[in-house]
Amino acid sequence: MKNRTTTMGRVAAAATLVSCALVLAGCTGHKKDATQSAARVDGTEITVHQINYRLQRERGLRPEQMEEASRRVLEQLIDEQLFVDKAEKLKVDKEPGAEQAIAAARREVLARAYVETSAQSVATPTDDAIHAYFDNNDALFSHRRIYVLQEYLSKVPANKIAELRSLVEAGTTAAAVEAWFKAQGAQFRAQESTHPAEQVPLASLKTLAAMQDGHGLVTSSGDQVHVILLTSSKSEPVTFEKAKPAIAQFLVVEARRKNTEANIAALKTSGKVEYAPQYAALAASGPALATTKDMDAAAQISAASGARVTLPVADTSSGVQVSLPTVTTTSNVQVKLPVTQGVRVSLPTTPASSVEVRLPPQAPTDTLKK
Repeated sequence: MKNRTTTMGRVAAAATLVSCALVLAGCTGHKKDATQSAARVDGTEITVHQINYRLQRERGLRPEQMEEASRRVLEQLIDEQLFVDKAEKLKVDKEPGAEQAIAAARREVLARAYVETSAQSVATPTDDAIHAYFDNNDALFSHRRIYVLQEYLSKVPANKIAELRSLVEAGTTAAAVEAWFKAQGAQFRAQESTHPAEQVPLASLKTLAAMQDGHGLVTSSGDQVHVILLTSSKSEPVTFEKAKPAIAQFLVVEARRKNTEANIAALKTSGKVEYAPQYAALAASGPALATTKDMDAAAQISAASGARVTLPVADTSSGVQVSLPTVTTTSNVQVKLPVTQGVRVSLPTTPASSVEVRLPPQAPTDTLKK
């Protein structure tokens, strides 16, 4: 985080120098023009600050690229200002669609700015807090393992599921599981994937970390079964010093998330929210997305419920949201997501429902066998 901030600072500083050089080349002799103005379009000023703002959003710029990038950004701003001037003359900004877009953009920018400003009050985690997280999550660090999993999806007679569960939980091989499916005349899909501990959600990691190689789990709903077999694992511990920066960043992100949630809860309490009649029923039904508490509960659903959630450790740049509707006892919902971070999931509570939210590996192998 510090390196990235330093890089961005250097980009901004270099952009300022280059932009000022552009301005000085055409200096009019006024101090304000020399320090802030990069160009004028029919009297409207294009400033150095506008150029810097655009350059800060471009990642990977090297110092030797700054001059050309600054000139390019300046030309883009000039083109945009010409379009804006023409649009305003034609009253395009007064059309309903444009007004709604402008209002939406303003609302989004202000809301994000408030969230970011509020998050700045979050304190940096102490060494004691970082140590505590390291010690309380040994499966992620001191006892970290790389897990190789073999998964199977199939349909088998309901009266055979107990036999399959006994086979898997007692310890077996992938070949033995496949032989069992073939003996039942059941088609199945097989997929092998490798996951380091940090790609496994904490609620699932505790179970996986306690599992021995060759053992697994079976979840079912009706005649549908999902087998997870830990075929092998490798110990690759992480030292505290190596993990410390990532833990600190994670704790900051978590603290900011909680700060934002507390803020919105307080604002909703102090504010007055009134729903139109046609939306009152939707509001009464509750939020579509699960809260953190709901997610923790969902992740700990027992195997007997037939529900399974497999999600990566949350990251700051996440933005994927999944909401699953309530399903009937005969439903089998599967949602496959790309390898991404920060996924929120709202799961139904029907005990007999079969729900899967699965993340494929980077290079999945998915075969249909019989």
